[in-house]
Amino acid sequence: MAAVINPPAVGAGLVEADFRLTGANGFGDGQNHYAHSMAVFEGRVYVGTTRAIIPAHKWNQMRPDIRPWPVDSPDFIYDIPRQAEIWCFDPAVDQWVRVYQAPLVPANNGRMQVPRYIGYRGIGVFQGASDHKPCLYVSTWAPQLTDPPDILRSEDGRHFAPAARPPFSPAVRSFRTLQVFQGRVHTTPTSSSQGARKISDSIGSDSTIYATDDIQSADWQAANEEGFGNKANATIFEMEEFNGHLYAATVNPKTGFELWKTPGGTLPYRWTRVLHRGAGRGIFNEVGVSLCVFRGALYVGTGVLNGGFHRATGIGPAAAELLRVWPDDRWELVMGESRVTEDGLRYPLSGYGPGFEKLFNGYVWRMVVHDGVLYAGTFSWGQNLAYLPLHTWPPDVMALLDQWGRDWLTVNRGGSEVWRSADGEHWQPVTRNAFGNRFNWGIRNFASTPHGLFVATANPYGPTIAQQQVEGDWDYIENPRGGCEIWLGRTGGWA
Repeated sequence: MAAVINPPAVGAGLVEADFRLTGANGFGDGQNHYAHSMAVFEGRVYVGTTRAIIPAHKWNQMRPDIRPWPVDSPDFIYDIPRQAEIWCFDPAVDQWVRVYQAPLVPANNGRMQVPRYIGYRGIGVFQGASDHKPCLYVSTWAPQLTDPPDILRSEDGRHFAPAARPPFSPAVRSFRTLQVFQGRVHTTPTSSSQGARKISDSIGSDSTIYATDDIQSADWQAANEEGFGNKANATIFEMEEFNGHLYAATVNPKTGFELWKTPGGTLPYRWTRVLHRGAGRGIFNEVGVSLCVFRGALYVGTGVLNGGFHRATGIGPAAAELLRVWPDDRWELVMGESRVTEDGLRYPLSGYGPGFEKLFNGYVWRMVVHDGVLYAGTFSWGQNLAYLPLHTWPPDVMALLDQWGRDWLTVNRGGSEVWRSADGEHWQPVTRNAFGNRFNWGIRNFASTPHGLFVATANPYGPTIAQQQVEGDWDYIENPRGGCEIWLGRTGGWA
């Protein structure tokens, strides 16, 4: 096992009291459910939203088996205004301002106007061959009744225009990562449609990485053999540069996620497999969700699609793990389930089991390094207990839930978590209840800035929430804490 050099003092880093809320209630619109992407550009922070997540799940034929439906949702999804938005935070005035809203366009069926984009899953800064300066690029999510998604380009952070998309299949509905490596930007399809109301938000049409050194020229080329030669790699989910290589993590519902790396060069690249079979845990590490470089290693957050229970394949529920990969491809288990693997015995160096000891933590969704400390944010489904079909759960699991108390679990263990570590092995919670708002079911983005650490959430419980009344009936009531939130933390807090 590799040793950590010069371990810093445990306890370094931000605590919950260091944070203040800068953006609430979906920027004043509870349909802004996800702060789905975030980037720093020319001294300002940009957030792209995705709208009406839970109504979209109800519209989709692969809807979850939950009741009552948590958010008042119409039978026809296009009755909800879903024009995705981009917001900008200027530290000089300490204020969020909407700088872009997706236009309405004629639907492909010619019967109505529909939003061109319903979400923005990725934002990055890149200077291509024909850009005279670094520009802001945004990967989009398009509804079924429009053309496939575009890449948006902006020179000033105020005016956005579509640029050429990669040669995706028309079935592609969204893509997310815009990873810069060796002067090229890399992306890959993340969601696709198999027909009307048959959307998979985390499985693309093909598992190919596309690369270009000039987005405006549309000269996209494949960077890998599809699925790295393995048809079970259904999607390439996340990418990161580390130690002079580009790393890519897959979705693999057959044997568990794989991690690949390449030194780059001429397209298509030569790739080497680093991890397979979910790092020895199989399908319970179905996807490599997040990647982050810290103190000479690549940290890998895992999970199971759909927040810990992949409905289409029946995988889960399972809580996430955190792994650590060194430049020579050796790997360690930081947080997760002890096991004997083909690489030998692995036990959690942190002492924490899967999900930081919480079954509800289905992903380690995002990580960031801020002021020399590694932060990890989770996705949690604990706040959904009131809506789940618990009558189908095993009796021993129900007995355990009842011992704790379902209401107590929902209130005290619902909501996402943020953890921090100064050395990658010793971890402490920053918040275990989503900054006091259990409706923040995911930590979707971080941004490290000179002004502090921005934390952006996914919160789909707005503008209403189903609440059980004293008589036992359920009513929809306004939820002032529904919609994504943006928190900002700095050492010493804000008093």
